Amino acid sequence: MSGSWRLQSRIATVVRALAWLAALGAPALGVLSLVGWARGVPVLKSLVTGFPVTPPPSCLALILGGLALGLRLPRRHSRLREVLAVSCAAGMMAIGAGSLWLEVTGQVSLLDALFAGMAQAGEGTQSAPALTLSPLTSVCLLLLGPALLLAGARGHVAAKDTLAVLSLLGAMLGFNGLLFGPLVASGTLPFLAQRSMGLPTALSLLLLGMGTLCARPEQGLMARVTRDTLGGFLARRLVPVTLLGPPLLGLSLVLLHLVGAINPEAKFPIFATVVSTGGAALVLLAARALDVLEARREQATAALEASEARFRGLLETTPAPLLTVDSLGLLRFVNAEAERVFGYSREELLGREVEVLVPEGLFGGHRVGSDLSERALDGLRKDGSRVPLEVRLRPVSGEQGPSVLAVLRDVTERELHLASVQRAREEAEMQRSRLQALLDHAPVGVIFLDLEHGAVIANPVAENMVGMSLPFIGKRGYLDRLRHPDGRPVREEELPSTLAARTGKMVGPAEFRIDYHDGRSLPVLTTAAPVLDASGRARGVVITAQDLTTRHELERLREEYVSLISHDLRSPLQTINLRASLLRRGLRERRLSREEELTEAILRSVAWMNSMIEELLEGSRLEAKRDTLRREPKDLVRFLEEVLERDVPPDLRERFRLEVAGPMPHVWVDPARLERVLANLLGNAAKYSPAALPVVVRARAHEAHVVVSVSDQGPGLAPEDAVHIFEKYYRTRQGSASDTKGLGLGLYISRLIIEAHDGRIWVESQPGRGASFCFSLPVGPPRQQPASAPGTPAHEPGPPGRG
Repeated sequence: MSGSWRLQSRIATVVRALAWLAALGAPALGVLSLVGWARGVPVLKSLVTGFPVTPPPSCLALILGGLALGLRLPRRHSRLREVLAVSCAAGMMAIGAGSLWLEVTGQVSLLDALFAGMAQAGEGTQSAPALTLSPLTSVCLLLLGPALLLAGARGHVAAKDTLAVLSLLGAMLGFNGLLFGPLVASGTLPFLAQRSMGLPTALSLLLLGMGTLCARPEQGLMARVTRDTLGGFLARRLVPVTLLGPPLLGLSLVLLHLVGAINPEAKFPIFATVVSTGGAALVLLAARALDVLEARREQATAALEASEARFRGLLETTPAPLLTVDSLGLLRFVNAEAERVFGYSREELLGREVEVLVPEGLFGGHRVGSDLSERALDGLRKDGSRVPLEVRLRPVSGEQGPSVLAVLRDVTERELHLASVQRAREEAEMQRSRLQALLDHAPVGVIFLDLEHGAVIANPVAENMVGMSLPFIGKRGYLDRLRHPDGRPVREEELPSTLAARTGKMVGPAEFRIDYHDGRSLPVLTTAAPVLDASGRARGVVITAQDLTTRHELERLREEYVSLISHDLRSPLQTINLRASLLRRGLRERRLSREEELTEAILRSVAWMNSMIEELLEGSRLEAKRDTLRREPKDLVRFLEEVLERDVPPDLRERFRLEVAGPMPHVWVDPARLERVLANLLGNAAKYSPAALPVVVRARAHEAHVVVSVSDQGPGLAPEDAVHIFEKYYRTRQGSASDTKGLGLGLYISRLIIEAHDGRIWVESQPGRGASFCFSLPVGPPRQQPASAPGTPAHEPGPPGRG
């Protein structure tokens, strides 16, 4: 279909090109002859010396005919073009009629007189040459004019083609008379010289006749020629040869005679020989065309057979059972899949009733063609088992009468799948009920935030915590009640749910406070985890909230207990320390050295107990945030030098080295607290680093912070100690073995002090490659109300650390 359409389009393009050639060529020849009359150039009047000239009326008629044809060719209709085309065709017809009138009556019209004057001016003589058109030219103009008039009409195609063909035959008669006259006589006959059609006129009329036929290639005679049929195929190959062959042969013989290449006696034998040869060539060409068509027919037949084989193969290999049932309900076709599904062979089924396979029938009690619809039914296998089916029926017309093509679908697997889906749905409903019961009776608040629709769903505990019902309210419903532990309002971008939705990771735990309208407040510990879809995009957030009231109360009681115990222990320890000091003085005066050493051991134990009590009190104060830091601006480099001078024993100072990278800004710190942090880090580095290896203290500025690190070259830290190094009472395994005096509060208190300065502390270490304890402090005056973002860890988890 696509190849045929392309061929039709190509042929139509060629035909329209011929029409445009005629519309442009005919007026060009007419204008050329008029220029010959106006300038007195004989060769322009006849094109060939010795041939009849083209009179001016013929030139004007040819120009008008070309204009009329050219105005008809555009496909887009225009009323102005239509009027101009009709006027030009009518003028052409009027010139032909006037010439015939002159031929019959001998009277010269005004137009003939005008052309005679133009001819005299061009010739430069007083006598006008003959301006009378050839009778054949006049007849051709009278035929071609109405043909051009009818070219725009839709209902007169046959009349238009008849007039155009007659005009074309007349023009060909005149053209062949010019060319073939010398073939039968020597020289030019007097009649031909005086009244014959001029060569420009003959060529132009041939072009106009052909162009008129080609103006509408989809209609009339040209539609038969351009059609992609056997007749059109032969016409396109034979008609041009039969029409153009003799004229071209005659023109060639005349030209050869004019140049002296052949004798006059040889013209007719050559013409007869070539015509005979051309006839034979036409027969051979027609035979070849028929052979081509036969080859194409065979190809089409082979393609049809291959298509039929493919279609049959498709029917045989389709995964659905196919049945063809005639009007009597008998099976006429069964494919391989139907044999497999029902267990019958094809020979067992063909010619039997369809009820053998479908007991209830395909048509539900109706006849073929009455009511064919899709429906579900049960099939019967050869072994007697039933198979669930779906059937689609399509009517088919054939030589043996109407029949039905039944497309069956074995839905056994689908039925099993639907059953499994139903079981899965029931199981999911049971799981949902369990989950709902778990949420309703869980001791913690659970809130689900739908990020797409903004809905909030909460369990009863969460609603009791917030103090309102949450099923259909947005985030604003509870955001106004949330506060940081220090009382600051919580912004939406600080919510754990917001952070979890943005990062796609779990956030928390973070502590908040819920304030009620009656003045009460509830401390809660919240975490948020995103609910991700298959593409990894967060579709919702699950938030859990735990009531910290009991925990805070226990912390308060613990702090009171520690403070009370520490205070009660200090009094007897001070007494022991005082009495032991007096005893040591007395023993020293009496020079009892052994007893003095025992007293020294007592004093050292008292000092150890005092340090542990101080650590407990310091940790309790920092946790409760009861102490206010006494900050002041300090030159960090000088401060580090003073700490190394004061807190490092003289015998160890040569191992410690201070490195400063670039200028250091002043920092606002509590000197006593920061010195305690540095003393703890320096003591750990000296304890765990080999005696021969140095300990490096580095300081550098980084954006709006300063970073201080204490690096040793000891054994490093085990990976399992990583996340717990700054926790309370935590002791690494090697620390527990090497130091039995510590409580595991040194690094914990250091973390609390650094965080109170709005900084952070961390450790960088690899086993066997030493450890670097680092902390950062902000540059500039402290904030009025220090705060940290909810859910942000106070220290950055890093490699394992020590306590």
